[in-house]
Formats: sequence, structure tokens, C-alpha cells
Amino acid sequence: MRLGKGVWHYLGKSLKLLLLVILLFGGIFFFNQNSISDYFPIAVVRIYGIEHLQSQELQQVLTPLVQRGFFTVDVDLIRERLLQEPWVSDVFVRRVWPARVDITLIERRPAAKWNNVRLLSTTGDLFQATANTFPDLPRFVGPDGMHNEMLQYYDEMNRILLSLHVKIAYLELTPYSSWKIILDNGIAVKINHKDLLTRLTQFVRVYPRIIGDRTGDVEFVDLRYPYGVAVHWKTAVKT
Repeated sequence: MRLGKGVWHYLGKSLKLLLLVILLFGGIFFFNQNSISDYFPIAVVRIYGIEHLQSQELQQVLTPLVQRGFFTVDVDLIRERLLQEPWVSDVFVRRVWPARVDITLIERRPAAKWNNVRLLSTTGDLFQATANTFPDLPRFVGPDGMHNEMLQYYDEMNRILLSLHVKIAYLELTPYSSWKIILDNGIAVKINHKDLLTRLTQFVRVYPRIIGDRTGDVEFVDLRYPYGVAVHWKTAVKT
């Protein structure tokens, strides 16, 4: 069946109209994609939870990420980028109408220096930071991969030592599974891994009787004997 001229004329006009509509909406879409970032530009960025991070470093990270409009700023990208910072444990980012971004940072809390290279957080995470800026942190020295176990023992041993009003300043786990402890009063303690907490508890019980106020005279205490405690006094001291 052949179509009449009127039908062809109608189809031609319809196709032209359809093409015009496609071009019109395509132009609007292109315009929006290239200019929507200019609508309601982000004017304020508020950051909460900063303790150890440097504001200048954060500014360098965030500036290119927030130079967008309210509707196009990528909060997921901001969170992803901030999680790459060593100090950052978690991040919460939200838009606040009409031109603000709020960022809440959860920073890692350092518990110890690990092998004089990294810091160990209270949750057992190792992260890179300038360790020498924290002179009061205890030092941990041990084999790779043992940081979590050492942190657990550190907490348990400090609880045992609480009655002596001392804390661990240095904790070392040797490859032979023996421990070296230096208390914050200067006393060094050597102890085997087996029955570690039991032997330390026994040491706390006899401490007032065998050491008492002679802390400065002690070279080190050896708890590696099966049935006793050996105190090595400094050579200048007569016992």
C-alpha cells in the first residue's frame, strides 16, 4: 500500500518536531551539567573533632572538593579522601542548606609508640605519625604483628600494677617470648611469657617488703625463676 502525499507531509513535520524537542532537551541537559555547580556554591565548611590534625593540611585536601554547588558537592568523595589521613578513624559528612558542609572527624587516640616508627592506637591500629611529638607515650618493642597482643597485656599489667601507683613506660617482647618491662619509676622487670600475669601479681604482693622505698637502688627485678623473685641491686649498694 502506498502512502499519500499528505501522510508523508505529516510524518516529515512530526520527525522535525521530534528532532527539535531532542535538541532542546539535550541543550538544557548540557547547560545544567555545566552550570549547576554555580547554583548555591558552598560558602562554609565546618570541621568538628580536630585534635592532632593540622588545619592547613585539611584545607589543602578539602579546597578542591568543596568548590562545587550544594547539589553537586560529593560528600562520599570527601569522606573517602579524609579516611586516607593517618589520624582519621572515621568521618561523617553532611550538607546543610543552603551553602554549608559539616564534617565531623573521629581521630585515632594514640596508646603507645610502636618500634619507634609508628603509633599504636587504643583500638589496636598502627598508623604513621611523628612519634617523637608524644614524649609521654609508652614505648612498645616487639615482633611484627604482635602489637595487638602487646596492647592487651599492657592494659592488663597496668591494672595489676595500679596498687603500686606505677605504670609501664617501656614494654618489650623478645623473639624468645620473654618480656622486659620498665616502670615509670625506673625499675626494670624481666619475666617469661608463661604465667606472666600470675608472676606479676606475686611481684606486686612482695614489692613493699623487698623494695619499699629503695626504688633508686634497684638495677632490675628478675621474675623468671619458678618459685621466687630475684632483685639485682646496683653495685654501689650493700644489701
